[in-house]
Amino acid sequence: MKYERISQSGITLIALIITIIVMLILVAVTVNIAVQSGLFGHAKNATQTWAEKEREESNIGNDNYIKDAVNQNKGNQTNPDKEPDSKPDRTGLSVGDYVDYTPDTASNYMGLGTSTSEKAGSPNNLSGGIPQDKNLKWRILSINESGTVDIISDTPTATAVYLQGSIGYNNGVYLLNDLCASLYSNSTLGVKARSINLIDIENKLSDAGKNARDTYTTSKGIPYGNTQTYTGTVRTPDIYKQVGKTIEEESKDYYKEPTILTHTRESSLDVKQTMYRFSNTQASYFVDETFYNLVFGTGKYSWVATRYAECDTDSAFFGLYYLDGKHLNGYYLLHSSYDSAQFTNLAIRPIVTLGADIQISAEGGTADNPRTLGK
Repeated sequence: MKYERISQSGITLIALIITIIVMLILVAVTVNIAVQSGLFGHAKNATQTWAEKEREESNIGNDNYIKDAVNQNKGNQTNPDKEPDSKPDRTGLSVGDYVDYTPDTASNYMGLGTSTSEKAGSPNNLSGGIPQDKNLKWRILSINESGTVDIISDTPTATAVYLQGSIGYNNGVYLLNDLCASLYSNSTLGVKARSINLIDIENKLSDAGKNARDTYTTSKGIPYGNTQTYTGTVRTPDIYKQVGKTIEEESKDYYKEPTILTHTRESSLDVKQTMYRFSNTQASYFVDETFYNLVFGTGKYSWVATRYAECDTDSAFFGLYYLDGKHLNGYYLLHSSYDSAQFTNLAIRPIVTLGADIQISAEGGTADNPRTLGK
């Protein structure tokens, strides 16, 4: 009998231990399932949501609460005064329409400098600065999908600007844009002027125009877009090594103020052919004949604020594009094989982008009765 009681007691103890182990396993499995299913997270979120609802109920009638609710409905919670963006109705506007645009009165632009060691790199610029041309008329150049409208001076400016050498090449795009911004912006309308660039022209190319660009070949047989490698002593403008070789990159200011850097001498340089010419440019190269006439119909020379590089067999040329009546061409300012600096003077062609918030009258559009602008 004694041995039997011991055996029963041992079995009971073993059963208890097994039961505890099974329960621990079940608890572990349950916790694991709860974690993986996000049960705890859901419970936490439910608690937070309940607390937020309690706070909202306690804030009803509070001025700040009402203001936030209104702003949220506007879709702009951080700026209560801003109305939802809407695209303006530009129906009836046409490329070529005249608009009554008047820049702010501005003093002469003094940013070009008058020495070969600064800014434009030329001593030929007027020592008294470039005056604002007050006789310009303004016409619609492009009506954009965003509702903005680009306008352009009907002719280039009366006063020309000199650019010279590698320093003129480095600063050229910046200076052309800065000059236009200083002389032809309008603070009341909140618009800033800039120079025409190659992007403005290429945006309106037809398939025929794109084909003429893409199949362009220099007189030495080097295709547009090709890259040549030059060795020996290669003069390289500072900015050429800093920016990409697309028209978007070559149309950027890059510098935030004029640089005094010129060029360095490299033992080897890869140069991409980004120059192409349209001699006696055809209207068929563009999707809009009026646009073509606006850009190429002035009969005057003017800078285009886009840099280029042109490849020859044994050297490269660095310069800026320009318009010459019916021609799209380029004027080089630095030759990779010589230190001598080329220079020329050309007029300016300012462009202003009217924001989608600017109203343009439905009436007018002629030189004698231009469309009016307002906010």
